[in-house]
Amino acid sequence: MHASPTVLEGLGRWVSELAWEEIPEATRRAARYQVLSTFAAAFAAARSEEVLPIHRGLERFAPRGGCTVIARAEQRGPIDAALANAALSMAQDYDDIVWMGHTCHSAVWASLAAAEHAGADSRTFLTAVVAANEVAGRIGASALLGPLNGQMWTFIHLVGAAAATAKVLGLSAEATTHALAIALAQPNFALQPGFMTPSSKLLAASTPTATGMRAAYFAGEGMTGEPSIVEDRRGFWSRFSYLPLRSMIDGLSSFWVLQTLTVKTHPGCHYFQTACTALLTLRARLGPFAPDDVREVHIEATKLATEATRFASEYARIAETITPVNVNFDLAVTAAIVLLAGRLSSKEVEPAWLSAHSKEIHRLRERITVVHAPDLTLCTIGSMRAIRAGRAAIGSIGARDVWNLARRYRADYRSELVRRSEALAWARALYRGARSARRRDADPGSAVPLLFPARVRLTLKDGRTDTERVDLPVGCFASPTMLDALRGKVISETSPSLGGGGAARLFEQGLRLGDGPLDDLLAVVRTAPT
Repeated sequence: MHASPTVLEGLGRWVSELAWEEIPEATRRAARYQVLSTFAAAFAAARSEEVLPIHRGLERFAPRGGCTVIARAEQRGPIDAALANAALSMAQDYDDIVWMGHTCHSAVWASLAAAEHAGADSRTFLTAVVAANEVAGRIGASALLGPLNGQMWTFIHLVGAAAATAKVLGLSAEATTHALAIALAQPNFALQPGFMTPSSKLLAASTPTATGMRAAYFAGEGMTGEPSIVEDRRGFWSRFSYLPLRSMIDGLSSFWVLQTLTVKTHPGCHYFQTACTALLTLRARLGPFAPDDVREVHIEATKLATEATRFASEYARIAETITPVNVNFDLAVTAAIVLLAGRLSSKEVEPAWLSAHSKEIHRLRERITVVHAPDLTLCTIGSMRAIRAGRAAIGSIGARDVWNLARRYRADYRSELVRRSEALAWARALYRGARSARRRDADPGSAVPLLFPARVRLTLKDGRTDTERVDLPVGCFASPTMLDALRGKVISETSPSLGGGGAARLFEQGLRLGDGPLDDLLAVVRTAPT
């Protein structure tokens, strides 16, 4: 070990020493909610033909084992079961997000498979879920300003799965550090062509989850990794971050990443959830109307939402038929589906539905504009200031850093951090933001509302027009609507496989995790037909 603790040594020690009694009840509750949301996402996708190649492939090369594969009669070994389940929860982008990253795919499925394989109880399972989120979320946040973003931070599943498995195995601080370091020795770098259109995207979380689990098993048997691999001058940060945010690693046990949880209530990009809510509100307020009655939809969104749309639209244009993969990252396409179907559920991202409605979606998309609104981006940045690490990171960025970041984004993604046409809007937003800025530190017992606002104006051909702004996703852990939204998601998406009674029992057992046997939850899941 090194004279002064490295990033991974600090994280490894914390994971190994984390005890159930030290986890605040609010964090435990968020972990239970994440488990239920992730199960619902997997059940929703289990009915899709997009996931069949994974199951057929596993049938050819993976031996049977004792770990649950969602909505399948067979069981696999722990690594193959986690791989299959992570592909399911990724398939429709119906997952959840924390500060920072879509940690659930590795946090839930690696913890579950390792716990099931070891015969561990639900308290051990949930503790591992917490540990994985806290480690993976911090590693993701530290690389916020880099060449990848959102679900393309596939590297977080390396450390998430390693932390989860190490916790279940009860590895020492040193062995856990090595597990994290082994996992990051050859980190995944997601490429947009393989993520935005083809079904290879389904492996984005699965592959690193499997690697991270193996790293923990190997570390438990004596394999070593390099503890300084994150901050070494040729290490992780040098390749995955334009400007490493070291402060994002801090705050273990004083700030809990899981309390920033937001459960998606619509399959698709997290940055689009508030726009969907606004559209549905306007649709209800303006009364029944047909898609042909829509003259124009104008959506103002954050920089993250508009950049995701820009990337996705480049790839979506080449596909005449919209697929379950390329539907999720173009906000205009998402909005068209909401207007066309009057909702956005797992059924609207199935291949048959999309194939039947692709022409209508394309026609409606032509009447939808998506633009960046600097005041909404600043709203998101402002909400992050409630987190001390976020505030420290924002404060550490100087003028030269901003210039370098703009240069890197322009070179790598042809992306402008600040466009000339937005200069006046930025100036106004910054002035208003400075006047209304408030500081509030998140405490261990409170949820953290991370805002991703959208402002939508809907105009009909008869002249009626209305505008709606939504700042907080309804599935946010800090929202009073969160539990109802989660219940609705779990019941609607698991009932086709488990029946209404089974779905209700799954929800009840999920809320009891940590207080009863893990088998009580798994017994419900195993009732699903193949």
